[in-house]
Amino acid sequence: MPATEEAVAERPIKEAVSRRKQASRAPDSDATTINKQVFLQKFVESALLQVKEGNLDEYHKLVKVFAYTRHSTNAESAIKYTADVSPWIQALSANVSSLGITYRDLVTTVFGSDWVTTSNSRFVRSYTTLVLQIVSAHPEWVPQVMTSLARWFTYGGHHKDAESQRVHDNVHVLVQEIHRAIPTCGPSLVAALAESWPFRTIKANVQVVYVRNVLRCLEYAGGVRREVLQMVLNHVLQIDVEVQVELDDLESDEESEPEDTGVFEFEDEDQSDADDKEDNDQSGAKGDESEESGSDSDSESESDSDADSVASDLGRARYNAKKTVAKLDALMSTLLTWLERHCHVDEQTGEMSESTSRLFLLFLDLFDTVILPTFKSRYTQFVIFYLCAQNSEYSDVFLGTMVGNLGEPMRSAHDRMSSVTKVSAAAYLGSFVARAKFLTPSVVRSVVGVLVQWANTYMDWFEEQDVQKQARTYAQALGAGAPQADIERHVVFFAVSQAILYMFCFRWRDLAESQSGGPIVETELDSVCWCTELEGLQRVVFSRLNPLHACAPAVAQQFASVASQTNFMFCYAVLQQNRRNNVYAGDATQSPDLALRNKLDSFFPFDPMALPVSRQFIDGIYMEWQDVGDEPEDHREGRDIPEDEANVVEQIVAMSISPVPPLSALPGQTF
Repeated sequence: MPATEEAVAERPIKEAVSRRKQASRAPDSDATTINKQVFLQKFVESALLQVKEGNLDEYHKLVKVFAYTRHSTNAESAIKYTADVSPWIQALSANVSSLGITYRDLVTTVFGSDWVTTSNSRFVRSYTTLVLQIVSAHPEWVPQVMTSLARWFTYGGHHKDAESQRVHDNVHVLVQEIHRAIPTCGPSLVAALAESWPFRTIKANVQVVYVRNVLRCLEYAGGVRREVLQMVLNHVLQIDVEVQVELDDLESDEESEPEDTGVFEFEDEDQSDADDKEDNDQSGAKGDESEESGSDSDSESESDSDADSVASDLGRARYNAKKTVAKLDALMSTLLTWLERHCHVDEQTGEMSESTSRLFLLFLDLFDTVILPTFKSRYTQFVIFYLCAQNSEYSDVFLGTMVGNLGEPMRSAHDRMSSVTKVSAAAYLGSFVARAKFLTPSVVRSVVGVLVQWANTYMDWFEEQDVQKQARTYAQALGAGAPQADIERHVVFFAVSQAILYMFCFRWRDLAESQSGGPIVETELDSVCWCTELEGLQRVVFSRLNPLHACAPAVAQQFASVASQTNFMFCYAVLQQNRRNNVYAGDATQSPDLALRNKLDSFFPFDPMALPVSRQFIDGIYMEWQDVGDEPEDHREGRDIPEDEANVVEQIVAMSISPVPPLSALPGQTF
């Protein structure tokens, strides 16, 4: 047989032999894998047992297996880590029942490993299962694992990429699985989120990423919605207040710097010249003149150095204020975006969904307990403003809640403990009705009527009191206003009165109608008819309590102007008398009045939103100031207006709980 034919004949035999060899080796390979897995399982079991005997060598080796930090390894090491640790995960899973408090080092290492950063999805699933098995067998580990997971919610704050999203997804999957397996883990989750919350001085990007992840937790952990949202509001509120404090300090420094610097420089120069002349006359020595000249030079050098230092401090203050404003804007827009996504209409009924209504009631409760009592909050309250715009019933509930916070008029004079809350409630009522474009005229009239009735009931009570203790002569009332004790006692009445006047300035068009019942014509205001809800307001304005004296000057001036232009009421005489009596009284009498005005002048919660990104959610539902008759500004120049009224419109537009941020402090502006 030829050689070629011989080779062809032998080929099937060789292939058959090869197949038999491979078949014989396959069971050996599987057996090897099984034997290795059994070995690792036995090793883990032995290491855990030896800990109880005091031998920690094998236990420390086991702990080291799971130790992995993304910063200390490269991509190749990460791949090697997943390949090496995968069999150990299975071995440890077989011994989870033993992982009690004795093995804290091992468990915390498993939880604290940077396993979530690996890109191997199969490995991530295995690791997730291991952690879930540990906490299911030992619920006491839930707080520890929640804390280790919450720290990943800031991952990628400096840069947004696919890796960051993958890490966040991995963490949320595990947190959701733990919450599903252990429904009582809510408090541990809340505590972990609070503990891991980045401090408010951390960069805005990091805080935004964290808040987004915290809000994402509510998609599967609805039981902690109140606690989580309260933490978010508190955090935003802290930065909001910090912004106002920084701007207050900055404004104070900017106002004082030119005046103080000029005064000190002028005094130094005069004194220096006088000293020079006196020294020259007495000594006549040129050496002395030289010394004085050197002294003056040193003084000027020190003055320049101080000026440079002040300028540097102001520059840093402006920079910090700008960063804080941008941070607040980013957080507010994040929260408003989340609300926008969760406010939707029920397709079957056409009304707001039940989940949206529950969300509104939750935020209303948080507003009542967190935001309402807080002084110097300027923007956080726009969250409830936005929610109220979603449905007319929400606005009614909010207004009803604020009226309820005012309480009964007679109790307001005695219940001093809650006067701050009541003054705030009155301010929110006035500012909300004035600025909410979505309110109907009937709602505006209803709120005005309730407050006017409240003020009249209060005055009825006031007039029934002992004349010797409570009443004042008409001259006193028209002059310096209430004594100091009355100012403190009647502060809620003054706040309610100011709210009424403030609402009238903005919404007088909704309180009036033409004689024919149609819309008013602002060029023919002589024939305007006013709604019945305003009956009794004149009594309030001209009462012995003299609210025009206690209200913020800008509100009193603007009310007098609008009321006069609309032929509703003429009260300039009261303002002029108040002004004269303030001049005559001197500083001693002004002190208590100024203290009251500081309280009332700083409470206009829904003044214009100046955050560039967040205001996009508010502009469409917000009412801007509108002059009577839409009279252009240049047409008002010839009118006979008192000097102190020159900027009253600008004041009332800009009034706020704290000074309006200067444009230079806003993002995108230069100093």
